[in-house]
Amino acid sequence: MPPIRIVFCDMDGTFLASDKSIPLLNAQSLDWLADRGIPFVPCTGRPVSAVPAEVRGHRAVRYVIAANGAVVEDLHEGKRMLSRGIQKSQVLDLYDRVSTWPLTFDVFADGAVYSERQRYDSMGSLGINPATLAMLRRVRVPVDLTVPQIVTNATCIEKLTCFFGDMGVRERLMAAASDVGGFCYASGDPNDVELMAPGVSKGTALVWLCEHLGIEVSSSVAFGDEQNDVSMMRAAGVGVAMENAQSEVRDAADRIALSNDEAGVALYLQSCL
Repeated sequence: MPPIRIVFCDMDGTFLASDKSIPLLNAQSLDWLADRGIPFVPCTGRPVSAVPAEVRGHRAVRYVIAANGAVVEDLHEGKRMLSRGIQKSQVLDLYDRVSTWPLTFDVFADGAVYSERQRYDSMGSLGINPATLAMLRRVRVPVDLTVPQIVTNATCIEKLTCFFGDMGVRERLMAAASDVGGFCYASGDPNDVELMAPGVSKGTALVWLCEHLGIEVSSSVAFGDEQNDVSMMRAAGVGVAMENAQSEVRDAADRIALSNDEAGVALYLQSCL
């Protein structure tokens, strides 16, 4: 491949260790990139505000791809460069169909994640692993509003995320979303379904940002571990799956790095730079 000119990297399960900390070598890799003038772009299902502060504030990081590609933000300018939202009518239609089911219905809107308080309080009963559950509770805002009220008050609905404990609920949810129509699907965890506007993915955001910056896509490298990372790994010049990645992600990769708990991102970059 040509010399690396830009790095796109998933956060959870990729750049972050399983306990959501940043391995020391990964933190140091941001310095290596900054010294070489190579941008590091966090690409995450999280909202921009939930990207770890040590990453957002680093000199190698100016741009963030958030909400699985629905948002591209320029941190230096404090503005959105790209925002692609779901139609409110579709969100309300889906919620009407699933509102009584045992799942979360988290609304990513205007840079934050809102959860009905009752659903927020019941997340612990869904079998979510403790580290992920703690992260979800940190980044979600519990509100004494219903989803229809949240949606009505929002300017842009970036993404919906539903966590559940029963995999049968996944099948029913996917069927309901298909009936409503107008969604793009992804998953960052076996126990969740993420819904975005049609055409939204980390891959389309990667291509858009490369074109905006005048960087050849072939000069990019992308790291990931979950299904929602496959599109950017296929779009990038080189797609790198972590050793801990799901099998379909490994199958889509050009290279395999060591696991997220072994600072696989840093060690791969160290071998290239």
